Amino acid sequence: MLTCHQVAEEATEYMEGTAPPPRRLGVWAHLRLCPNCREYLRQLGRTIGLARQALAPPPPAEVEDQLAAIFATQGRPGAAE
Repeated sequence: MLTCHQVAEEATEYMEGTAPPPRRLGVWAHLRLCPNCREYLRQLGRTIGLARQALAPPPPAEVEDQLAAIFATQGRPGAAE
């Protein structure tokens, strides 16, 4: 069975589905028994997701202008809700 260190080394390939089947099986078997590594992979997945969001292209300028107009009306007395 793989050690926690080996699972950490294989984590990215495992999550991307690019690890060879025997390694995927080894990681899977380890994860069934190791809550710490399951948590590590959960956190790694969240980190990858947040990084992808941070690197996403900004919205078009017209969308930013529309949002700014909406936010400008918030909190003003009589503003449409």
